[in-house]
Amino acid sequence: MLASAHRAARAALGDELRPLGIETRHHAVLAALDRLGPTSQRRLGALLGLDKSAVVRVIDELERLGLAERKRDAHDRRAYAIELTDEGRRCARASAETAAAVGARLFGALDPADRARLVELLTGIAGRAADISTGAETNRP
Repeated sequence: MLASAHRAARAALGDELRPLGIETRHHAVLAALDRLGPTSQRRLGALLGLDKSAVVRVIDELERLGLAERKRDAHDRRAYAIELTDEGRRCARASAETAAAVGARLFGALDPADRARLVELLTGIAGRAADISTGAETNRP
């Protein structure tokens, strides 16, 4: 059921992002860059749970769209810092508004207590899943 809900919510968001010319994977990277500022590909991958090749692919797509650019990292000339362009910042903010509107439609029928409980339950599931995948299982609530 969780996987079905995820697929349906992702599809709904994807449908709403399409007029902006981006997909859900682009939205996640744009949101991270808008929040963090210039960031390495490695850090983006770690924060978003993406492998190196997926990050490279998404950044390549964002560059082709004129939304992000790679610049040499000032502190490590071997690395690149990914930055949003002005258009990328506009798109990041528009996609955040779109995501918030989709979220309001998806979760708007839940009363605040139910929404808070859902967040609590999903946070626990995500934490336990992370523990299992790293072999650090704990007795989370």
